Amino acid sequence: MKQLSISFTLGRASIPKQSNLEHNNREYIAKNVDGSKTKDNITYKKEDVEDAYNKLFGQAVAEYNAKQKRKDRMIENYYEHIANGKREEAYYEAIVQYGDSKTAPCDSSTGEECKIMLDEFMKDFIKQNPNLYVFNAVMHNDEASPHLHINFIPFYTKNRKNGLSKGVSLKAALDEQGIRAKSIMENQLTIWEESERAAMEKILNAHGMEREDKNATYAHMTVEEYKRTQDEKKIIAALRKQKSISETDLKKESVIQLRNKISSLEKENKNLTEQKRSPYKSFFYSDPEKQSYVQSKLDLLDINYRETENGFEAQEYLVERIRRIEKEYVPKKTTARERLREDIDRLLMQSKDIDELLKKLEEKKYTIKQGKYISVKPLGGERFIRLKSLGENYSEFALRNRINAMKKFEGNIQSKISNTEKDTPEFYVLRSMQFYIIAFKRNALPMNKLNSKKPFTWTNDKELDRLTALNAKINSGATLESIRDEFHAAEQNLSEKENVFSKAKKDLVSYYELKEKISIVYEGKTSDKFTRDQALQTLSKFPSINEKNYGKINTLIENQRKALSAAEINVKAARSELATAADSYSTMEKIMGGTYVQSLAAAERDRREAEIIPNGLKNS
Repeated sequence: MKQLSISFTLGRASIPKQSNLEHNNREYIAKNVDGSKTKDNITYKKEDVEDAYNKLFGQAVAEYNAKQKRKDRMIENYYEHIANGKREEAYYEAIVQYGDSKTAPCDSSTGEECKIMLDEFMKDFIKQNPNLYVFNAVMHNDEASPHLHINFIPFYTKNRKNGLSKGVSLKAALDEQGIRAKSIMENQLTIWEESERAAMEKILNAHGMEREDKNATYAHMTVEEYKRTQDEKKIIAALRKQKSISETDLKKESVIQLRNKISSLEKENKNLTEQKRSPYKSFFYSDPEKQSYVQSKLDLLDINYRETENGFEAQEYLVERIRRIEKEYVPKKTTARERLREDIDRLLMQSKDIDELLKKLEEKKYTIKQGKYISVKPLGGERFIRLKSLGENYSEFALRNRINAMKKFEGNIQSKISNTEKDTPEFYVLRSMQFYIIAFKRNALPMNKLNSKKPFTWTNDKELDRLTALNAKINSGATLESIRDEFHAAEQNLSEKENVFSKAKKDLVSYYELKEKISIVYEGKTSDKFTRDQALQTLSKFPSINEKNYGKINTLIENQRKALSAAEINVKAARSELATAADSYSTMEKIMGGTYVQSLAAAERDRREAEIIPNGLKNS
């Protein structure tokens, strides 16, 4: 029975030469490609990787961003977020081949049969791997032998406790497909790759052939990779030999050096294994500026971490490095007057009159002195500070007015609740406003100013402002369903704007390539990407371009750059609209579910725990 080898090799997007979309899609022609046969290639899928990410994760990113209080935690471009990170590969590339250039060349009958088998495998691959989203796949029939290039994004949705509802991970994707590791030597990836080779062998057998017992993993290696593999083989052979020969057979110095090297490698391998298994710890900080500083440093140093709702998580072995970063942070200095204003702002909103405010200040260890003017002295302070000297909003008269305004605001909400039909969206929003105020008065929530330069009041509170705007929307006829529809419409609008942007970007690339081909034909320039025959073949499709007017390509490029810039602005605006719509939808869902204030209080508890737990470290 005829035999053919089987090759299934996996490459990573982040490693040069292991994945090359431009090569796969023949955006440039390598020396080993027969350009006259490129038309025989079969393209199964050709989708821009960023478009694929938007399709897969667009809604999850929008929902995640809607929950974020700080802009620096929002994700603008999830593909770039993954590609620029270090935790996961943005995508993978599988190269699949039956036989080789000697046993199954493209022009042979065996090569033709290989094309049929590869086609069968391609279709089965998509069916058998629901968590591996194939965004680019092509069969090359213009090289020495037929083979497949399959580019895919591994995704998973189960066990997502923090962050996005859908994530990128080959390990988790395979786990979701039911592939489990059996041992260290038989991990998920090894088992999966072997299952794909088994699928290839099954197709091979169905065509009346057997699998050749041959290691075909070198089929698409570079020269450097092949040499490195051979060096590794020599080292392994030497180590095996070291176990069987006596010390007298080798020079004493060589034996010592080899033993030391083995010991060092074993120790390094043990450390790496321990680090990989190291559990995750949660980090969160009472000072948001400190948290932002630490995360920016981790990004700069390429230290892996994963963001959570109220902070981030990092593996235990990184704790000491994060400790050192925390010590580098220099908090913004606040004066005694600034701290006093902040304490008055918060305590005033929890007091029914001036006397209660002063009592609460005393509980905060301030010394009170009353005379013609009220003065207070902070704990450890050297002198008293007159309240009126803090500004026009802190005189005794102003404080009384602020308390009266607070009571009036609260009374208006209670009046509206009494006059609003129960179990309506407006009723639930008003009750959430009331519960928010109660929670703040019980010291369960932080001050969250809308305008940082003004004193804190109910009309200068971000959350109450959000609820007031939502209530106004409901009074205008909005419902949970209409707010959800607005969210989906904003999603669709963003998708359309991103498609326009993607097309504008691709068109600009095409114009630049056309310009390069024009320069080859009309200016005699050389190119690393295109041959003169390729340039002539392209220009034959544009009979209007000639030696007199080819310079107009520069005008086309400039116009296209402007179009791309306009499309980018539209995408940013659409993203902003989506963030607003997502925020409204998320807030409304929490309000109708009765969890809005509870979620805010839970986040505040985490921040306050950070003041007790050293450096924000908490067991996960």
